[in-house]
Amino acid sequence: MINFTKFQKPQRYIGNEFNVVKKSHIGKVTICLCYPDLYEIGMSNLGIRIIYGLLNEYPEVVCERVFMPGLDLLEFLKKSKKRLFSLETKTALAKFDVLGFHLGWEMNFTNFLNILDLGGIPLKAEERKKTIVLGAGIANPEPLADFIDVFFLGEFEESAVEFVKVLRKYKDKEERLKAFSEIEGFYVPKFYSMTLKDNCYLVEKKYSYACLPIKRVHVKNMDASYYPLKWLTPHTQIIHDRSQIEIARGCPNNCAFCQAKPLYSPYRQRSCNRIKELISAIYKNSGYENFSLLALSASDHSQIESLIDSAYNYFKERHIGLSLPSLKIDDVVGRLYKKLLPLKKTSLTLAIEAARDCLRQKLNKNIDTNKLFEAAQILRSLKVKHLKVYFMFGFPEENEEDLTAIGDFLNRLTRASKLSVNASINIFVSKPFSFWQGVKMDSEESLNHKREIIFSGAAKNRNVKPLMSSVKKSLVEAVISRADRNFSKVIYRAHRKGAKFDSHAEHFNWDIWKQAMEEEKVDYRFYLDAKTANYPWSFIS
Repeated sequence: MINFTKFQKPQRYIGNEFNVVKKSHIGKVTICLCYPDLYEIGMSNLGIRIIYGLLNEYPEVVCERVFMPGLDLLEFLKKSKKRLFSLETKTALAKFDVLGFHLGWEMNFTNFLNILDLGGIPLKAEERKKTIVLGAGIANPEPLADFIDVFFLGEFEESAVEFVKVLRKYKDKEERLKAFSEIEGFYVPKFYSMTLKDNCYLVEKKYSYACLPIKRVHVKNMDASYYPLKWLTPHTQIIHDRSQIEIARGCPNNCAFCQAKPLYSPYRQRSCNRIKELISAIYKNSGYENFSLLALSASDHSQIESLIDSAYNYFKERHIGLSLPSLKIDDVVGRLYKKLLPLKKTSLTLAIEAARDCLRQKLNKNIDTNKLFEAAQILRSLKVKHLKVYFMFGFPEENEEDLTAIGDFLNRLTRASKLSVNASINIFVSKPFSFWQGVKMDSEESLNHKREIIFSGAAKNRNVKPLMSSVKKSLVEAVISRADRNFSKVIYRAHRKGAKFDSHAEHFNWDIWKQAMEEEKVDYRFYLDAKTANYPWSFIS
């Protein structure tokens, strides 16, 4: 037995959280949910909580969790030749029937391989005889096609019943994969071939029972879909240390750069009554005193005002804090601020994206930033502790005036509001399925130049805390997000060279990725130039 007190933040590995589920493995289908980052990051992910609770509702299923261990435990496991284990029962990963990975961010892909390695599980899908490795939460599955047995594309709640039925009915891995391939939303890469011919990606079925095109699956009724009421309450602080109530899924807006709109379309809402039921149940089952009404844009919910009105007394009597992510400026300074005013610990997040009106119009980001400055006193009256704003750069048709305008905007905002502002300034990546998926990405030299212009303006104000994307890290993210199966060998080589925690600035190593691409004779600009007639993900509907 490992003595976790010898490692940093031992609470990451204990697993005895309030509302944890522990079951006997005897006679059960065993599944381990794997999040390829640290515990405090993974436990902030709503999808992990939903699937964990949902699968454990089935008496015949055991569902446990594992996260990427910290560097100290990671090195201990390697040196002692011990295997990585689940949180709940400390069961070795190789003993589970299915390992389900959340693969929502490309910069976690080497962590995914590290978890398999630490679990003593062969990395290549073709080398695994029993364990099924499932990947979900991914837009373009092709760069991981060599490693994943089956992908699920879409929203898992809608297909959980069929998923469990297959695992119960079949015991043989190949029979299970064949059965999955006949169900909408499941994609078994080895049942398909992909070639690039005459500048066009061609996908063909190797077996008649495989589906083509692959269709993403979506929840049809948000009120009827599963939501975890027994909220897992960690022993340690996590990144988003609050109860999250998902009030809507998808987005009714049409921003040109956005990947979330097409991936989570159509736009669906939970009713006010159901949301209030969830708030009450989760509060009683967890004791959390901070809640977030979660959506890509919370104020787009058609009943947001009545929802806040109806929940007001419940929140106020219990001193519950409320945060609303990604609000529209018009809603903050218009219809919502009086409703937010009396509530405890309100935090505000505003997605501005571009500081000048003319560029925002090209992005189809229809907001009037003048209203924000006109109502600066409102922001002060809201008892806001943190104001966070999002910007992006590297857009098509962007000019230097657009870049200098970001610093000017932040300076004006801090003067008018008297608030400290956290500014997250990210590089535009033309992601799969977005309206701009075919746009060529800016060069490294150009992005570095633009980054310096923005930073020189934003960093002058001590009330602004700018957090800016790394150019090289963004390039790797862009390449992986747009790559085909051929890039699997680069990811594999980067892992073998020691790549891990690539999403963490202090661990990302450009030299490893550069060497891996050079050794595998892969020119990363090929994927960024977007010159092919279609894309590696074009077979997904």
